Amino acid sequence: MTVKEFNFQLALGTLSINDLEKIAKKSTSKDILTTLSNNRDSAVRMFVGRNKNTPKKILIKLSKDKEWFIRYRVAANSNTPIDILTKLSKDEDDYVKRSVAKNSNTPKKVLTKLATDVNEFVRTRVAENPNTPIETLTKLSEDKDYYIRRHVATNKNTPKKVLITLSKDKKGHVRSSVAENNNTPTEVLTKLSNDENRYVRENAEKFLEIRSKGIIV
Repeated sequence: MTVKEFNFQLALGTLSINDLEKIAKKSTSKDILTTLSNNRDSAVRMFVGRNKNTPKKILIKLSKDKEWFIRYRVAANSNTPIDILTKLSKDEDDYVKRSVAKNSNTPKKVLTKLATDVNEFVRTRVAENPNTPIETLTKLSEDKDYYIRRHVATNKNTPKKVLITLSKDKKGHVRSSVAENNNTPTEVLTKLSNDENRYVRENAEKFLEIRSKGIIV
């Protein structure tokens, strides 16, 4: 749909909210997306915030939207400016902060700050982010929440030293996740194949076989 056709149908009122949501979700036109960013329907604005083609100036505007789920989508957008991600990392809504923590464009210093957030789901997203600094991953590997330690164990940037420590974690889920990491030393993987937990043993055996075939996962 051209901008002219869109404006014509919009003026006639022939486009339903469902139509506008679909256009906001898939449109590549900056003019159309700019127009839809002002729509009174929050779902339409949400899809604009989610769209990778949305102009940065519009994402900046939507980052201040009163609806948390719109800010959440902006925080997840790979086109959102770094300074806006930094501001959204201080959002009052935990979901928004979780979205920032998951965004691979989020600055390392912001991720380090979010790693200390009281919300465990925010810290979890930091633990799985490929951009999280090694020092921060090391700190998170000591988190009281095993789910966070588990995600540190799966992060491809987690160093061997940390993985060796996590391979002795009291939680089987954590030890099993260590087995899936390519950075885990083969000798540690072999040891895990004899773990007391059957699930850990089976997972370690599986990845030992994969590694023996030279497959990188």
